[in-house]
Amino acid sequence: MRIAARRWTTTVGAFLSGCRPGPDITVAGSYFPSWMAALVVGVLGTILCWQLFTRTGLDPYLGPRVLVYSGLVILITLVVLSVLRG
Repeated sequence: MRIAARRWTTTVGAFLSGCRPGPDITVAGSYFPSWMAALVVGVLGTILCWQLFTRTGLDPYLGPRVLVYSGLVILITLVVLSVLRG
């Protein structure tokens, strides 16, 4: 039983050894994960879109706002993250 567990651990370790940490972004001398920066940009981008939708009069015609703006945060975040990762 122990031999099988050791083989399993060795096999899993061999496949995971190529994993590396995600790209970091330097902000004021500190390192932040790129997904965190992308999320901040996604939230700020959604706030700007909300202001644009409100000023143009499009906001009342959107579907369930919770889903629309949550989806917009996810969309902007994933686009920015794909650009940051190259």
